[in-house]
Amino acid sequence: MMRILAKTVLLAAALVGLTTTLPGDVPCCELRYTVRPDPANAAVEVELEIHGFLGDSLVLQRPSTRPLVGLLNQDPRVDGVMRTHWSLVEGAPRWAFARPASGWEDPVRVRYRLSIPAQRPLNAWSVGLDDNLLYSPAEGLFLTPSMAATAAENAPISVDWRLPDGWDAFSGWPGGSFRGTRTLLKTNVLAGEIGFYRASSCGIDVELGVHGQWTFPPDSLASDLSRLACAARERLGEPKAHRYAVTLVQARFPMTSGNRNGPHTIGFVHSVPGGTPPSTRLVAHELVHLWQRFDAPQWFQEGVNDYMAIRLAHDAGLLDDERMLAQLSAIDSVYRAHPKRKAWTFADEDENAPPHGPSDQYLAYRKGALVGLALDRELRLRTGGQADLAALWRDMNAQARWGRVQWSDEDIAKRAAALAGGGVERFWGLYVDGTAMLPAAAALASNLPPPAEPRLADRSSAAAFLQALIARIGS
Repeated sequence: MMRILAKTVLLAAALVGLTTTLPGDVPCCELRYTVRPDPANAAVEVELEIHGFLGDSLVLQRPSTRPLVGLLNQDPRVDGVMRTHWSLVEGAPRWAFARPASGWEDPVRVRYRLSIPAQRPLNAWSVGLDDNLLYSPAEGLFLTPSMAATAAENAPISVDWRLPDGWDAFSGWPGGSFRGTRTLLKTNVLAGEIGFYRASSCGIDVELGVHGQWTFPPDSLASDLSRLACAARERLGEPKAHRYAVTLVQARFPMTSGNRNGPHTIGFVHSVPGGTPPSTRLVAHELVHLWQRFDAPQWFQEGVNDYMAIRLAHDAGLLDDERMLAQLSAIDSVYRAHPKRKAWTFADEDENAPPHGPSDQYLAYRKGALVGLALDRELRLRTGGQADLAALWRDMNAQARWGRVQWSDEDIAKRAAALAGGGVERFWGLYVDGTAMLPAAAALASNLPPPAEPRLADRSSAAAFLQALIARIGS
């Protein structure tokens, strides 16, 4: 046993120092964008300089299939180069340009134009442009070269904002600098007359960019986010980043929505009935996403997230016992009224439900939240409070360090069983794989043992994981 354990330690030590190199040249090394909004014509002009490009062909892509995200008014043009191919790849457009006989100029210059309407009736996350606001996830504005993964993750990127008088820009990155196209694409962009607010606590900074008129002091939202981040750090472990950027803009039609855009960015598009802020539950839901280093089925990724958000809002003092129970009861009511509750499992819904719609329409969100509460209860009762849903969450995050990112229903059940000290087949069969009616939220939330301190709970989780690793190596 000790010899196997020594092997395990040596293997882990070797992995830490492991590096890999790829043969050949990395086809791209630096991107520089210039962005010029034209509010009078509801358009944006973008120029892209690609420095050090060495590939045989240049492929530009808009990696988004969302409707109305930056309506392309003009196909991209490359100075001195004819386009050779246009295609759709899984719904996302791509434009290809062959290397000229004389070779690529350095830099390669790309130009394109976006039409951005102010009215957005179909998709809250499409961009909007008027006299005093440009808001978008960055994927709405920036076409990116398709390149090797190493370059996509590490290419230096700069954005030169040529903004109208009186406008400012907020992306959450200092000075318009980015690192890696994936990071750029997963960043909210806000430009206009912006208020800036900041809150710091427990080693985490929250920066908030706000557009529009609100009846609450926006710095209170920054403070709430900071308190939630501290509660998440205490309960779910160290964050992936220690600086978060949040945007808040007004919706132009009755709706409210939040979105996580990458490892440190959240955006809220919110209707303004009296200028009220987004709900505590929505704010917490998006922040909890920042503590997910794994991909899981929708019922866990979104629904269990919703329960964890309510729980952390309670931990942070933003919801008292009565309001927490009211939130859970509201979810319970939507679940019980769902027309497919008795017919569809989560898998059935994944296959048959339309892909876009309000979250109340999906069992994955509302039933998923109640399954999260029921699983939290199951783990606490079976271990006397030594394990809970947060311990499972931390365990799933920890295994991402070993490359375990994609989790199936079966994978989650195995880890839950390891924490519970026994099988969870009956629970899974009733509520995850089946359509059995869940107990009322008030009953599930009553008489729960308090959760163990995270450090104490993680000892058993770490021991179980080490035992499983040793068993795998020994076999």
